[in-house]
Amino acid sequence: MRRKIMIAVDQSIHSRNAMAYAARMAETLKEIDFALFHIQPMISQYLMEEAVRHPRSKAELHRIYEKNRQVSHQLLEDCKAHMQSKGIDVNCIEIKTQPRRHGIAEDILTAAEVGSYDAVLVGRRGISGLQELFMGSVTSNLLAGSQVIPVWVVDGRVSSTDVLIAVDGSAQSLRAVDHVAYVFSKIPTVRLRFLNITPRLGDFCEMETHSADMAALEEAIQDANEKCISNFTAKAMEILKKAEILPEQVTFATLKNQFFTGKAILEVSRKEGFGTVVVSKSGAGNNRHMGKVASYLIQKMSDGSVWMVP
Repeated sequence: MRRKIMIAVDQSIHSRNAMAYAARMAETLKEIDFALFHIQPMISQYLMEEAVRHPRSKAELHRIYEKNRQVSHQLLEDCKAHMQSKGIDVNCIEIKTQPRRHGIAEDILTAAEVGSYDAVLVGRRGISGLQELFMGSVTSNLLAGSQVIPVWVVDGRVSSTDVLIAVDGSAQSLRAVDHVAYVFSKIPTVRLRFLNITPRLGDFCEMETHSADMAALEEAIQDANEKCISNFTAKAMEILKKAEILPEQVTFATLKNQFFTGKAILEVSRKEGFGTVVVSKSGAGNNRHMGKVASYLIQKMSDGSVWMVP
């Protein structure tokens, strides 16, 4: 069973980080193929309209198309050579390029869906301060626009192959389990930890509540979460078993949350040395809340990868 991963690349160091992560994954997974994909610059609509009316403009348009194609092809060949230098078999690397048609993120996702890729891998650009609110337009648009394809976002250099999967007992979380099970099927060397953060009342309701009422509601939420996760764990283990992932590779943990869920997940990831964190795009009964969690993890992760599963 060969996995197919599309790597969206440009000239930046962030693409090099993504390719380095891909090489680490190749060492672990063995049966994996990569497509290096680059979107060429968009051609002026004015120039395209002029080319319809004037032969000289048409020739100029063709020259620009060809120049963009050559530059893109050279970039992809350089990236391919770089991945070969990391030990990836040349037969496992494909290169693809196309002119920009709509938006970069939309074009990437469309190509990934048409090609039936298992995930899109992209390097996150370095961000700080107020820029954290935006994450870079391509990354944020990939995350917002993906309805089918998981998006893997890499920041910096990732040294650990261990994987932390954040779950909340929802059907969306089961999709994340299914993605992880598919990617790591029959791979006995990877360590998987499923982490449930007990939700707080504040995650669901912002209105003022008397302390006695709040305590009762918090207890009810914790009881409901415990029952939900117990049922979820049984289903998750069945998925993992079918993927021939061994029980000794897997641990489940539930932590009582003292602050924002995303921060709690990130703290565990850093403290216990997980290189990859997997999170669903949305979660149980509160898509906005889980969306905030995924966004937070991608903004704050350093020297690690976040997989967002829609």
